[in-house]
Amino acid sequence: MVKDVGQKPMPLTENDVIDACAKHLSGAGYVVEKVCRTSERGVDIVARCTRTGSRIFVEAKGATSSKSHSARFGRPFDRGQARSHVSRALFEAARLASSAKPGDEAALAFPADTHHESLAVEILPALGRLPASVFWVSNDGEVRWWRG
Repeated sequence: MVKDVGQKPMPLTENDVIDACAKHLSGAGYVVEKVCRTSERGVDIVARCTRTGSRIFVEAKGATSSKSHSARFGRPFDRGQARSHVSRALFEAARLASSAKPGDEAALAFPADTHHESLAVEILPALGRLPASVFWVSNDGEVRWWRG
């Protein structure tokens, strides 16, 4: 998963975060039913737990642009952009949780960088009430899953 741009690892794109989370969910007893890349509309990941039948709906954000032709490609987003990502993902999680069936949950997925992680930690108490969880993806593809 680590991508190099010169000597420095390239920040994760949204697609990298989606791929790592889908793989993690598959290994955690979920069947991934749907994956939407950045060029597609909809919930980024929909997965069903093989044990309970409940579903998880994941909204993912990246640390850099996924479009190789954009000026932001390969350059990490700043704190203001990360705040916008976390805000939009929180809105989407609340929207998804509002229409979820009992047992289903919403989740946010972010790169495990300083900006996204510190901002998401500030809203963990609210996420626990939705219910919603958070995935943090490191540059090497390791996934940590917080569940409230």
